[in-house]
Amino acid sequence: MSLELNTIKVNPTGWGPVGKLEKFTDIPYAPFSKGDKIGKCSDWNSNVRNYQRQNYGSNAFNPFTFKLEDDEDSFTLVDYTRVQNKLKNKGKTYQKQFYQQNKRGGSNAGGRGGRGGMRGGRFGSNNKYWNDRRQRNRESSIEIGSSWESKEEFDLSTFKQYTVEQLPEPETIGTYGQVKYYNKVYDRINAKNEKKLQKTENSVPLIPTSDDKVIRSEYMNGNVYATDSILAVLMSAQKSVYSWDIVVQKVGARLFFELRPGTSEHLTVNENLTAHHQDDKDPINTTSSLSQEATQVNLNYWQQVLSQNVEPFKFDNELPEGDEFENCVDVGYAYKKWDLGDDIVVLARTEIDGVVEGLPGQPPKFISIKAINEHDSNRFGIEFRKKLDSQRAAILATEIKNNSTKFAKWSIQSTLAGCEMLNLGFVSRDSIRDNNNHVILGTQFYPVADLNKQNGVDMKNCWGILKHIAQTCMKLANGKYLLHRDPNRNVINLYSVPENAFDQIEEETQEEEEEEQSKGWVEESRE
Repeated sequence: MSLELNTIKVNPTGWGPVGKLEKFTDIPYAPFSKGDKIGKCSDWNSNVRNYQRQNYGSNAFNPFTFKLEDDEDSFTLVDYTRVQNKLKNKGKTYQKQFYQQNKRGGSNAGGRGGRGGMRGGRFGSNNKYWNDRRQRNRESSIEIGSSWESKEEFDLSTFKQYTVEQLPEPETIGTYGQVKYYNKVYDRINAKNEKKLQKTENSVPLIPTSDDKVIRSEYMNGNVYATDSILAVLMSAQKSVYSWDIVVQKVGARLFFELRPGTSEHLTVNENLTAHHQDDKDPINTTSSLSQEATQVNLNYWQQVLSQNVEPFKFDNELPEGDEFENCVDVGYAYKKWDLGDDIVVLARTEIDGVVEGLPGQPPKFISIKAINEHDSNRFGIEFRKKLDSQRAAILATEIKNNSTKFAKWSIQSTLAGCEMLNLGFVSRDSIRDNNNHVILGTQFYPVADLNKQNGVDMKNCWGILKHIAQTCMKLANGKYLLHRDPNRNVINLYSVPENAFDQIEEETQEEEEEEQSKGWVEESRE
């Protein structure tokens, strides 16, 4: 048996076929690309029309395209299923369900005040991204001027990397004012033995950093000046969600951090809550209304739990005379400085809320006094009246989770002031629709160090953040600047603003002249 070989054509000048291939002479050429999909010879499970659209090159100009005949379009199946009688009222049933769901908030619309309708609705509250705080456009604390120049942008996600090797030791420059003793009677209050929260007519003195007479006289002890509340805002910036701003004055080799004129400190409510549940259409539960309510409740509780018939604890010095202390509560100030290294020395005014008697033979201990208020237990956390006595730890954990920024500021301020204990009051509305009357349901003392640990506050990281911001501002030219926490981006912007920005117009020329004279010490610091 012999082996017959086909004719083999050889291309002496290159590679590939030589001449024409008779076998493929009548077959048209179809161009293709390497990105084209390769079809299947036979697929009984796919739809023909969809199959043609999925394959590249399958169009009218492709000679290999399979064409569906018109006769197959006319082929249909006959359904002999008997119609049930109950389907006759199906339309009415759907209409009734639709009406009821819209009344509760809509099945698919997920109305602001409703539950979101049917479970799994597309836009209902069950969708974890619909009410997410990151999806909501928040308001800015101030309108950015068109002439402001952006100097620096701080990425808050990188603040965790800033730290100091050792905690700076505080040095007390002086103590001023007086504070009252805590009334231990309030330790007996519980949810079943509530006590009405009394209102106070006095306010907290608001003294700008550059107008503080003690800082003026002791300015040589530092080159970065602020208050404990401003330092707490900067140190807890990475936890913040809402917008805020702080004015920075660069004078020579010195920095002044202070609040913008005409503004005051307000507490936030549920700032770190994952989903936004505040009803902006309800006047007493808007973000601003809840903030004002929480601020007033905190002040009222602070003053109520102090003993009014006991001689207050007096510090080494009396408060300087001034109109800013008229009709204000008794307060104690401790001026301290911290050396952070690299020519950054912080001089700050810290605030002490109260004092408790120490053990026999020991001096009194200074404390911070704060309050958390419940405004709607049906949607937020755990109901105070039912669970406070039995689940106080769970309530505290929930409040810290929803108000991480506020608790961080409180614990940082207490640490700066040297207060080892924080007295926390649990306050609730007398009625869910009444934001003016409240009741005290319980009080509790907590170690400040434990609150820092539970809330993830590391003081080494806090001082590292402040040092990073101060070093950045030290590189700027003399002038006025604004640190602005962006409301919808996780950044802090540093703007250069005009010298007359935020200045309030004085009605009398004499007051303006006195103000210029009182700030003559600032000119001395330029030298």
